[in-house]
Amino acid sequence: MKGERLNKVTGYGLRVKGIVFLSIFIFQFSICQAITVEQEQQFMYYWYAAKQAIEEERYPEAYVLLEFCHALNPNDGQTLRYLGVVANGLGQDKQAKEYYRKAYEADPQGQWERWLPRMFEAYLDKEQFKKAISVLDEMEQRSGEYSATLAISRYRVYASWDKPKKALEAIDRYLVTDPTNLRFLLFRIEILEHMNAKAKVLYPAYEDVLAINPRHLLVLNNYAYHLATHKGDLVKAERMSELTIREDPTNPVYLDTYGWILHLRGKDELAKFFLERAMSNAKDERTRAEVQKHLLKVIK
Repeated sequence: MKGERLNKVTGYGLRVKGIVFLSIFIFQFSICQAITVEQEQQFMYYWYAAKQAIEEERYPEAYVLLEFCHALNPNDGQTLRYLGVVANGLGQDKQAKEYYRKAYEADPQGQWERWLPRMFEAYLDKEQFKKAISVLDEMEQRSGEYSATLAISRYRVYASWDKPKKALEAIDRYLVTDPTNLRFLLFRIEILEHMNAKAKVLYPAYEDVLAINPRHLLVLNNYAYHLATHKGDLVKAERMSELTIREDPTNPVYLDTYGWILHLRGKDELAKFFLERAMSNAKDERTRAEVQKHLLKVIK
């Protein structure tokens, strides 16, 4: 362990020495009065070297390389954007935003479509949720529309932030313009299940998906299980659950649901048969524990 850490520190030290040397070179280069063809080639060399350093998260080195490029061409939007990425990586959020602003000014027609999403991901990755939402607000203002990408991004932020009601609002807002979007309808179910929504809210969400895809197995299973465990229509639950095991006869989750519904309907012999099949097909401990719990109640 010590040896591994020492190697990391030593490697960083070597990179720092390289940065110092390069900084001296940049200073000397910046006092030149004109950019020659050879210097332009050097610009491209250091620009791509900076790009590689960013991909490997060697941010201090990338910063020096990009400063060299910026000294040659202060209005290059791509260089400014990468300086923003590096500043984010170094935890300098205020400086990053300034670089991103300059990048936009350098290319106001389209550059924001590159740097704002990158800025959003940086904030989300650091769990700076308020800042991530403020970036999404700006993206919506600039684009003039509430796109599927923006809706999903808002959903991601609020889901990570553990604000399910806000996540639901983000999805519902998009569904106003695209009410049959299956992906968003499934997002909606996921949130409602997480919120332990009441049947009068959750069941219509299940029905919306089944109206588009009547054989969506996961929705059929979850709908059937909720009916069974919340004193719902057991006949309807059995019918939906039976569809899932016909389509996927070895799925332990579907077999468990079907077996439990059969038990609730007083068909314990059949219930035992399907629960034992569920147990034999269950691979993970969580599923096995749930099936075992149901099986023991049926055997008693």
